[in-house]
Amino acid sequence: MYDRLNVLETMLAQDARDPAGPHRNLLPLHYQLNQLEAFKNQTMHQAKKASPQIRVTLNESFVRLNKLIEDFDLHIATIAKHVLDLVRAGYPDVVVKLLKIAEMEGKADEKVRGCAFRPSRASGPKSTFIGYCYSFNEKSQDGCSIKVPVHAS
Repeated sequence: MYDRLNVLETMLAQDARDPAGPHRNLLPLHYQLNQLEAFKNQTMHQAKKASPQIRVTLNESFVRLNKLIEDFDLHIATIAKHVLDLVRAGYPDVVVKLLKIAEMEGKADEKVRGCAFRPSRASGPKSTFIGYCYSFNEKSQDGCSIKVPVHAS
């Protein structure tokens, strides 16, 4: 797991260097972090009946993963703030990737909650971005009205 985290930290650092850049690692990072988070959640669920000492040890072993997930969430929020810059720089595909991540996160929230996803009920940077996608209808600097379509599933 630690080798995998090394690779993911490097990928995130590469993408984070330029908020208005191509973000080639965005979807692979999201996928890998989801896989690791699912592993962590399953492990912690199985450890519910274990001794407190074992649960503490497990929590300590996932600190680095938790930090990387938090850093990725902040990275998503940073990218969301640069949507117009990304499009102007010729990277509209990054906006599509953000919307895809928002869609996947929304579906995951629906599964966990067992109900329809509502952006206002969620919290955190990814959820903020999802809500942003639902409500975004502002004027850009050049006066063009911008609407980001979000399809409810």
